[in-house]
Amino acid sequence: MTPPTRPLWLAVILVFSLMVGAAAGLLTGMSSRDPVAGIFTGAAGFTGTVLLLLAIAAFLTPSPGRP
Repeated sequence: MTPPTRPLWLAVILVFSLMVGAAAGLLTGMSSRDPVAGIFTGAAGFTGTVLLLLAIAAFLTPSPGRP
């Protein structure tokens, strides 16, 4: 991942995470009939997906300090 492509990868990560969070929130909200539970589940899904994908991106990106 070169520096000029980092904003593009960040945009892909955020859009994918938004889709995961929206799907999780929608499914939870529809199944429990509680919109607050859907919002919390969607937020947790979004946050978890962003953190996971950023960790994967950091692992795959070579840095000058790592061998």
